[in-house]
Amino acid sequence: MKLVALVTRGGLAGRRQIIASLAVLLFSFSTAGLPAKANDGEAGKFILSLGDRAVSVLRDKENTTFTERESAFRQILVEGFHMTTISRFVLGRHWRSVTSAQRSAYNDVFVDFIVRVYASRFDSYNGEHFEILEIVDSATGGDTVVRTRILRPSGGEPIGVDFRVRVIEGSYRVVDVIVEGISMLHTHRVEFASVIKLRGMDGFLDELRAQVVVRGENAAN
Repeated sequence: MKLVALVTRGGLAGRRQIIASLAVLLFSFSTAGLPAKANDGEAGKFILSLGDRAVSVLRDKENTTFTERESAFRQILVEGFHMTTISRFVLGRHWRSVTSAQRSAYNDVFVDFIVRVYASRFDSYNGEHFEILEIVDSATGGDTVVRTRILRPSGGEPIGVDFRVRVIEGSYRVVDVIVEGISMLHTHRVEFASVIKLRGMDGFLDELRAQVVVRGENAAN
């Protein structure tokens, strides 16, 4: 079973489409009506700072190539998200059982895969933006949850999005994004586990690499 098949079918596909849509909306924030409590929170300021950088990438379609926008998105992702925490969690129990060579190969391709998955949705951006609703302490792990909602230009029902933020080595980093109760990390973890079960770790790595190539070719066309 290929990862691409998981994207196009029901069940998990529905979740994946919600998460994938987040790519074009991820940091399109509006500070209008922002609660003073949220505006003063360091975690909120961190998310808004990432947003200021990312929204300029999404909106500048006329003056940039897809490759340039993808490169800018990669920089924001690597600097704003703690990819080591995310990649290890997504691999789940397999992290402990794989060989050191397989682990190294996985680390090499994981960021490329994530960038390509979400960058492929760039052109779907249509002026949507976020509002920060509140900032709360998580009940577990000492994390902070920045609760937001996506506002649609069409006036459709807002979509709830929570950013789980953690202080790592003295800096805030995003460690998960939850869209309408669906975790980005858990979605990829279920998807990856399904492929590993069917194809083994080496087959899974081959599929990740193939997806990086295919999505890059599709974006270039």
